[in-house]
Amino acid sequence: MGQRVWSFARNGEQMEIHRGSTAEGFLLTINGDGPRRTYFFDDEQRLEQFQLDFEKFLIATGWLLLGFSPERRAGRERRHFSRLLTDRRRWWTDGLRTPPGRERDARLRRIQQRRSR
Repeated sequence: MGQRVWSFARNGEQMEIHRGSTAEGFLLTINGDGPRRTYFFDDEQRLEQFQLDFEKFLIATGWLLLGFSPERRAGRERRHFSRLLTDRRRWWTDGLRTPPGRERDARLRRIQQRRSR
């Protein structure tokens, strides 16, 4: 496991949680306005559970997650490319049903045709 950093902020304060591994186990270091705190874990699952509980506490007390590093997303930024179609919905999951507006218009046309006969 490489070095990972979570950054949090609240009311002008900032805090970073650093997580890394050593030959003996795993370290979780918390840097903030106060003294640096370091916790050692011999089991990665215990470290993850401790960090999860700590992050829940931070969120509940008004801290906001600012960022995470290293960046884990792969590929190019998709938001800068125009779409082939303007419709962002996944049409392949929508089925073959006609949209309600078209369905209503078609029904009105049939009614008008019947009345004109």
